[in-house]
Amino acid sequence: MYFPFDLEREDLEKIIKIYEEKILRGRIRNQKIFLFLDEIHKLKDWENKIKVLYDLNLKIKLVLSGSASLNLMRQSRESLAGRVRYNYLPPLTFREFIEFSGNRIPDREDYEIHRRKLNILLNEFVLRGFPETLKMTDKKAKEYVRELVVERIIYRDISESFRIEDVEIIRILAEYIFENPGVILNVDALSRDLKRHKKTIRNALNYLELSLLIKRVSNLRKSYLSTSRKNKKGYPLHASLSTSDNEDKNLETLIRSEINAEHYWREGRYEVDFVKKEDRKIIPVEVKNKEKLDKNDFKSISKFLGVFGADKGYIIYRGGEEYTVSETITVLPVTKLLLAEYL
Repeated sequence: MYFPFDLEREDLEKIIKIYEEKILRGRIRNQKIFLFLDEIHKLKDWENKIKVLYDLNLKIKLVLSGSASLNLMRQSRESLAGRVRYNYLPPLTFREFIEFSGNRIPDREDYEIHRRKLNILLNEFVLRGFPETLKMTDKKAKEYVRELVVERIIYRDISESFRIEDVEIIRILAEYIFENPGVILNVDALSRDLKRHKKTIRNALNYLELSLLIKRVSNLRKSYLSTSRKNKKGYPLHASLSTSDNEDKNLETLIRSEINAEHYWREGRYEVDFVKKEDRKIIPVEVKNKEKLDKNDFKSISKFLGVFGADKGYIIYRGGEEYTVSETITVLPVTKLLLAEYL
């Protein structure tokens, strides 16, 4: 059984009763049943109702989904402790896009043969981070993301989940980040410019991130056990959410999403786009929207490797050849990075 609570707010007990009478024609406890309950957080007191259903020890398999990640996690963590398994469903990856589009992922040794086709698919993928948009035209895909993803989350999910009155500031900040991927989020400056209290700005940015519309990336300090709370960068969660015409920034946004980067690095005139940080291992990643690189393109990543003593760094570019600049720096084509697990 599938039931979407964003369309109707019926009580769970009533839904199951109707399902038993009209579909199963028998008691639910006597059969192995799968219940798919979408936007479950919109059902009042849902976590306790699900707990009661679960504790009856039936043969039921429950799959609960929702777009308001914070509410799902916050309300169910205690009530359903030990009873649930959480799964985060991110936007499509490039590999998934290729497969869902009916294309085959080439073997590594066949990369050169398929490189031109992969570049064409990459340009299509930038606008299609959601499965529903795969067969849409570019125009329709953009409309879908704007109207059925962004506006729905801002005007319905966020406003209902957090009971905020100033929804307009949420929209303004979302559009600001979508139009300027990688923008520095200076809360003091935003507060002055938008004539809102700093706490309002911070809360709005938190809501946008918790609702999976944006991702904030922190500046990694020299001591890589910590990061700076100031000067965070804001990115659309996926390039398909971007409204910018800047191809450099859109490619940067796509790479951030694919490698799930949470840090960047800036010191004086040196800056590295992203830093992957796992335990005490750090990997710098630079993104260059160009087919040929020059010596200036290696300055920042070389500086980073010297400062942090990292073992490996990558430069991602639009060219077709993979090569090493030194023992620590590897240059990779965009599509080769996205198809292989380098990071």
